[in-house]
Amino acid sequence: MLNLLGEHHCKLDPKGRMMFPAKLRKQLENEISNGLVVNRDIFSKCLVLYPKTAWDKVIAELNRLSRYDEDHQLFLQKFMKGATLVELDEAGRLNMPTVLLPFADVDVKKNNEIVITGVLDKMKLWSKDNYTKYVLNDDDGIDFKVLAKKIGKDIEGLGGAGFKMN
Repeated sequence: MLNLLGEHHCKLDPKGRMMFPAKLRKQLENEISNGLVVNRDIFSKCLVLYPKTAWDKVIAELNRLSRYDEDHQLFLQKFMKGATLVELDEAGRLNMPTVLLPFADVDVKKNNEIVITGVLDKMKLWSKDNYTKYVLNDDDGIDFKVLAKKIGKDIEGLGGAGFKMN
């Protein structure tokens, strides 16, 4: 099971290419040759990079949806829109689909700085501005201790041990 970690600051060139962080390459050493799938995030103004094996698990879940249910098909249409298989080139660069970059507020001509974060079995690609605004900002009105307690109870409800905040 993957547990991708870290906050990696990168830059995109005008063609949307970036040097894929060496520390993430090392964490993905058994996965990277299969490629990555990039897609829009459902909940945030960022892109999600899935190792192909993690993406295959998502697809297995989605294959359980009904082909005859309009909501299921609408969700699939929206979720799959833009999903793209990408691979590292010989130089260790990743060529991001430029059609997806505006969703994450990434404009390679104005500000090419991005942040890639490891989140369990996937990575999130943020514009530097969105990362600061949505992740680093503690003035968002969210009480992390309250949220952690709720999530801990959710984990217990799913048959896990939950967790406790110190």
